[in-house]
Amino acid sequence: MEEQLYQACSCLYGKVEEVQKLLQNEQLNINWQNQKDYLRTPFFIACWYGHIDIVKLLLNDQRVDINKAENDDETPFYIACRNGKIEIVKLLLNDERIDINKARNDGWSPFNIACHEKHIEIVKLLSNDNRVDINKADKYDQTPFYTVCKKGRIEIVKLLLNNKRIDINKADKNGWTPFYTTCRFEKTEVVKYMLESGREIDVNKKDSDEKSGLDWARERGNTDIVKLIESFQKNPNETRAQLRRELKIGNFVNLIFEFLLFNFLTLTIIIFVFF
Repeated sequence: MEEQLYQACSCLYGKVEEVQKLLQNEQLNINWQNQKDYLRTPFFIACWYGHIDIVKLLLNDQRVDINKAENDDETPFYIACRNGKIEIVKLLLNDERIDINKARNDGWSPFNIACHEKHIEIVKLLSNDNRVDINKADKYDQTPFYTVCKKGRIEIVKLLLNNKRIDINKADKNGWTPFYTTCRFEKTEVVKYMLESGREIDVNKKDSDEKSGLDWARERGNTDIVKLIESFQKNPNETRAQLRRELKIGNFVNLIFEFLLFNFLTLTIIIFVFF
């Protein structure tokens, strides 16, 4: 019976009527964990696939443990954030029982995984909720902001830089700050947005070998980052103003390109359909 519920929740479209029928049985172990599928529960798998009607049904059943995690300590809320199921995320945020900051076994929180997977609408939703610990670090003391800087997730970086709750200088266990790691991994565009943001960026932070981000940029031969930092050190206000002009023009050009590309594709489809 429990396995039947699991299958009804996990199939491609979800079997709502079957779930309704099974839930009427008082003997049903609604939090049964599938030993063959990483100890996932029916509620977990419904959130995974984004079966919102089934999720609503299960949420209305007080027997459901909505925070019950699977083998890696990923909760249903975590998996909804990871898989970009924004309607499920909204639904769970409105339930007082949800543990919105519960991390998996490596310390990654739901907010961290949403940032990493570039689900920008979910990131906006969570970053505007004061219950969410947006600086929650993983087992290496790396915050979500640190992660997106290291990975070069430009749109998420821009969003988080505008959030005053973000600790932009929080270092990891090695003493590496987001700016330092951005330079070390040569994410030039991220460096630009950090310097132009107006936030108090610690550009001179050094690691245990007494190397700064600038030192690493020089060592790697990244002249663009070297010039940016040296210019910022000499005259931060002028460098910031110059970067803002440059990035504004760049964003405008990208918008024009996307507009032309969209219209070209639309025209191509019309020609294909009618001719």
